[in-house]
Amino acid sequence: MVTLFDANPGRFKVLRISGHQLARRLEDLGIRPKTVVTKMKGVKETAPALRVATKEREGVLGVGTCLKIWVDYQGSTTTLESMPPKATGVVKELSGGESMVEAVDLLGIREGEEVTVLHRLPPMDNVVTVDGHRMRVGEGLAAKVWGTREGRPIQLTALGAGHSLVVDKIAGGKSAVEHLEDMGIRPGVKIVVDRVEPRQIIGMGRTQVVCIRSLEGIELWLGKKEAASIMGKVEAEN
Repeated sequence: MVTLFDANPGRFKVLRISGHQLARRLEDLGIRPKTVVTKMKGVKETAPALRVATKEREGVLGVGTCLKIWVDYQGSTTTLESMPPKATGVVKELSGGESMVEAVDLLGIREGEEVTVLHRLPPMDNVVTVDGHRMRVGEGLAAKVWGTREGRPIQLTALGAGHSLVVDKIAGGKSAVEHLEDMGIRPGVKIVVDRVEPRQIIGMGRTQVVCIRSLEGIELWLGKKEAASIMGKVEAEN
């Protein structure tokens, strides 16, 4: 057997899916052991973030988070990452940990609520000053840094050049918190945004995903971890 991630493009027969949650979500799409899907050509290097909107506010989500938000869209269950721009779906499940659930709740993303993908963001860096030190923070990480402006929560990504905030919360998992702390970014610290510019090192903070298409024509983008959890064999083309 071979994993879906490692398999060559073409027809792929699913034989085993590791992980109860992933297996259940794929079954909702009609993808289960013995199902044949088509792995599309190429591995997509996704942009690091999507701008989304709920009834409460607009904000930015890293693509890793979007792959863990499952929504009902046009009668099917898919990930937020799989939805096209301007599309709206209803959140069905949040498959990340407690910290991820708390983070997206700040944007009003909860089970049963609508969320709209506004557009995909190009790879950008927020060039900021923290305690006299200048550094670059990618959109995905910057989206996890929250402060308050005019009594409302705001992400670092929403500030723009010349604005500042005092960090209230790092809305991310342990690795993100540790990474930002290593950069000196933690609650209570003031961050000044000097400028926002295209990322200089393409590939940093990006996520590899693959696309599959079911016999019913449903397309689904899966993260590397999820694709590697699907075992099967490559089927000969008819």
